[in-house]
Amino acid sequence: MKHKRVIIWGYKLHSHTHSYIHAGYYNAFKNLGYETYWIDGRDNFDPQLFNDALIFTEQWAVIGNQNIPLFSNSTYAVHYIGNKDTRVEGNPGASAYLGKVGRLIDVRYNAVKWVDKNYNYSLDRSKATKIGAGCYFEKGSEYDYFYTTWATDLLPEEINLEDMYIPKEDYVFFAGTIGGGQGGPKDCKTAPPEYDNLVYLNPFIQACEEGGIEFKYNCPWISPQSFEEQRKIIQKSYLAPDVRHKAFKEWGYIPCRNFKNISYGQLGITNSKPVYEFFDGNIIYNEDTYQLFFDAQKERENYDLIKSQMLFVKENHTYINRVKELIEIVNGES
Repeated sequence: MKHKRVIIWGYKLHSHTHSYIHAGYYNAFKNLGYETYWIDGRDNFDPQLFNDALIFTEQWAVIGNQNIPLFSNSTYAVHYIGNKDTRVEGNPGASAYLGKVGRLIDVRYNAVKWVDKNYNYSLDRSKATKIGAGCYFEKGSEYDYFYTTWATDLLPEEINLEDMYIPKEDYVFFAGTIGGGQGGPKDCKTAPPEYDNLVYLNPFIQACEEGGIEFKYNCPWISPQSFEEQRKIIQKSYLAPDVRHKAFKEWGYIPCRNFKNISYGQLGITNSKPVYEFFDGNIIYNEDTYQLFFDAQKERENYDLIKSQMLFVKENHTYINRVKELIEIVNGES
């Protein structure tokens, strides 16, 4: 890599749902042998660490810790950086970096569009450069764009194909936010209709009840679980669904949850057609989540299918992949 070290800025583990993304990048950079630090404004650190460095962060983490050092010979890869159109920057966005840093990369969702308080963009993948199995790059006039999917928290060598045979129990565990989908709400129960996945989960829960399967849930905003604790619960789950709300399905968002569930040895299950297409149809999909339960139930011991899903994630969708893709952009190889 062209820089001397890597800095992950803000959102220490369990402080925010984005902290799990920071943990994934941190562990992957460390695993690949890079000098890597995970710090924020409350830590005692030498500002010179940011000199000739790659800094990975999320813009609201910067707003919460505004004393992030800015260096003109460093690259700042910032997720959720804000709009570049006529709308007012919500966070304030790119203006905090332009003219002060060596290079700015907007780390965006790999989605066909995104419209919310910070973003308002569309991605035409035919005009972007594909990087790896799930990312795209666009050169901008003032800063660049890295459209990325997230990944499983496991490193490739930690994905064990034998985990698909772990005995299952009579409960379904749903991991993720219920109600919201864009950082809240923190009670995990209520949301505007376009961000409400509970209306899609309820039919699945009904099917669970009819099948004598308990539905379990843990809100990550209220009582976050360790990676190990959540992984063990998911591995023993009768099924491990990923259910998305209306906006995410329309925008073509590819979440990390199926990557995680599959890497733990579970069958991939989704109500999102964009996710189904991303997996080239090699995943259990039904828009009707009541029927999704029964479709998945039929395939829950299809170990050939589960193995192919696990290998797909192991080879393409760990944070080792994401780090290598980001480094390719940072080094100017794309």
